[in-house]
Amino acid sequence: MSFTPYVFGTGIAGWAFLQRTQVQQQEVFEKSPILDRRVQDFTQRITSVQNSDQLLDDYNLLQVTLGAFGLDEDIGNRAFIQKVLDSDLSDSKSFVNRLNDSRYLALAKTFGFNSPDGPQLPSAKGGSEFAGITTADDLLSNKTLLSKALSNVGLKGMENNQFFLQKVLESDLSDPASFANKLTDTRFADFARQFEFGKPPEYDNSIQALVTEFNQHTEGLASADDLLEDEELLQAVIETFDLERTNKDFLRRVLNSDTTDPDSFVNQLEDTRYLNVAEAFGFGWPDINEMTDPDELLQNGKLLEYALDTFNVSNRGEDYLRQVLESDLNDPNSFVNQPENIAYYDFADAFQNTWPDYVSKMQVFSNEITDKLDSLSSATELVFDLSLFEASLDIFGLSHRDGDFQVMIKTLDSDLSSEISYANLHHDKNMKAMAYAFSFNKGEVAQDYPDGFAEEIAELYTTRQFEVAIGESDPNMRLALAFERELQSVADAGGSENAHWYNIMGSPPLRTVFETALALPSGFGQLDIERQLVEMKERAFSAFGTTHPADFLEPDMLDQFRRRFLLMTDLGGF
Repeated sequence: MSFTPYVFGTGIAGWAFLQRTQVQQQEVFEKSPILDRRVQDFTQRITSVQNSDQLLDDYNLLQVTLGAFGLDEDIGNRAFIQKVLDSDLSDSKSFVNRLNDSRYLALAKTFGFNSPDGPQLPSAKGGSEFAGITTADDLLSNKTLLSKALSNVGLKGMENNQFFLQKVLESDLSDPASFANKLTDTRFADFARQFEFGKPPEYDNSIQALVTEFNQHTEGLASADDLLEDEELLQAVIETFDLERTNKDFLRRVLNSDTTDPDSFVNQLEDTRYLNVAEAFGFGWPDINEMTDPDELLQNGKLLEYALDTFNVSNRGEDYLRQVLESDLNDPNSFVNQPENIAYYDFADAFQNTWPDYVSKMQVFSNEITDKLDSLSSATELVFDLSLFEASLDIFGLSHRDGDFQVMIKTLDSDLSSEISYANLHHDKNMKAMAYAFSFNKGEVAQDYPDGFAEEIAELYTTRQFEVAIGESDPNMRLALAFERELQSVADAGGSENAHWYNIMGSPPLRTVFETALALPSGFGQLDIERQLVEMKERAFSAFGTTHPADFLEPDMLDQFRRRFLLMTDLGGF
């Protein structure tokens, strides 16, 4: 026989009884056979759910899920809930973001079926009053929010230690040796963890990481050591080119190799992925300005090809080019000044005077893709953007594939999660590296549920079911029990003081509690919304001395507000 929670008395007396017995009653309630089996089944199976269809097709899992968010009545509204779960959370105009009831948004965020962040713990605060704070400077310049953030971890009074706090806030908390993690007082790490400004950026693919980190060097990379000392850029290079040997001394020899010299270190390696890296950055590229003998250029085939391409002229043979390079530019009768040879004048001028600065393949690639990083979404887009396609092939040593459109689309569109996909079976490692670097088709990405996900939802469910059961005895007690959690969700959503009030008015349980506690008359909800806002704020200030809903979450204020609500219900008429 199942246990039914109960309340003796009403109003404040009933609340006092419930406070004394809630823990014991809830423990017995949660052990009831039906509820216990339902919760156990849920915690064992929910993390195997990979999409909204699987959740909606399983009645028991859906029942617990919806119950955890107070949405029990939507159990039969499959089409509506699916639109909620599959909404694009990043689009302010998406279905769920246009709903007034924040419970649906919380549900969608928790499962994250259409979010790059994936599933999140229900307790994760996605908004809060810190939503507009994106850098340490933003927080340090806002004394009110800084004080709030410090108070959250018991560090109030530290507001004036700006330099110290900036170092704390900008610490990489994933690094045990970071500034915040080395402090003996762990509260500072907790303070930084509220924002994680020092957290390394997350990228959708290694190309995005490579270009973004490369562009951090606005003055360019002067040497191989500059690259090797930048851990984020180095990691992006290793992942982009799929390098297996990552010892820095080895990579230094690779990067400093003269790729135009067949006897250089990198040209002795069988794995051409290292040659691609060396050519992409060009640290060992010969300086044509140091050459005085035309034969130094003419006998270096790769360098000569680059030099001719720079001036868009063709190779007419060694003897012809030697005459061009040795011409007296000031003599109108010299070889290069003849009308039939004049196209080579700039080529000869650069060799004899100042050769243009070398532009690495990586720089060319960055110039082409930087503005397209966020919008480039398919292999077809890449292949038919000819200048970007050429630059992309260039850094992967695949320039000979510039006409193989269908082959490259097939490679780049390969399902990388399948061992037998075209890219994974291709004999050319450079093709595979390019496919993984862009990652247009990662295949089926499994939902990665955080630790404690099932348990936290199950706890929410049993808590709300207890409130429902109490509500069958006294609806006002159910509202009093849920008040703190519901008001906390409003505060966590962030926004202005007025935004909090509008969210309260849009929440039936909170509206009931506030209208009752503030002794607002029946029919109040028929007034113009702006008039309701003004009236609620005036009544709140008159009764409690504040107009900010978040202030009611302070322990003393919370108790005072809840007692006033219950007292008003006891007076009758509410």
